[in-house]
Amino acid sequence: MLRRVFMAFVGCLALACAALPAASAPSAQSPEEFVLKVSNEILDAIRNDPKLQQGEKKAVEALVDEKMMPAVDFLRMTRMAVGPKWREATPAQREQLQHLFRETLIQVYSGALSMAKDQKVRILPRGQNDGTEAIVRTGMSSISDPGKPEVQMVYRLRNVKDQGWKVIDVNVEGVWLVSNYRNQYGNIAAQEGIAGLIRRMQDRVDHPEAAKK
Repeated sequence: MLRRVFMAFVGCLALACAALPAASAPSAQSPEEFVLKVSNEILDAIRNDPKLQQGEKKAVEALVDEKMMPAVDFLRMTRMAVGPKWREATPAQREQLQHLFRETLIQVYSGALSMAKDQKVRILPRGQNDGTEAIVRTGMSSISDPGKPEVQMVYRLRNVKDQGWKVIDVNVEGVWLVSNYRNQYGNIAAQEGIAGLIRRMQDRVDHPEAAKK
């Protein structure tokens, strides 16, 4: 599961790299062109940056803040991950939930960045695009060992007015990133409320090794 979540997050960050060009000309690129171009760009960036490969937190945080946040609809992703109890959260709690979800993903990403050094991406058929939302299917494979099975990834994007395409979820080999977290967070929130969920998320961020057990 860690590998699946990591690969999904790689995908999110890959899409994020072209946030500004996409926002300035949202109709200039198809979702497929957008995904292919920036996925390969981010993978190249990881190959060329030892600090990212080593998972240095400051380097990863800079990449997330500068590249991911402008392109990913993170408020929507967090709301979907928390589930129905999100409606009961105060504005301050919603800010906390977004912050802790971001920290959670950074920890997962930091721990496995070196896996991305040897990957390439191609677009697969049977995507969808109604102009408002799009589904883009891709395959990620090893450059040095082309015989390894290809990892299939599905991106769900939303076309936000005057901003272009934004990622709202990623599916890796049948597992949706947001749904995976909703299964965890939704159960905790239902039993312990929003305050309890925040405490549990904070504890996992503060003690990442314990969370892996």
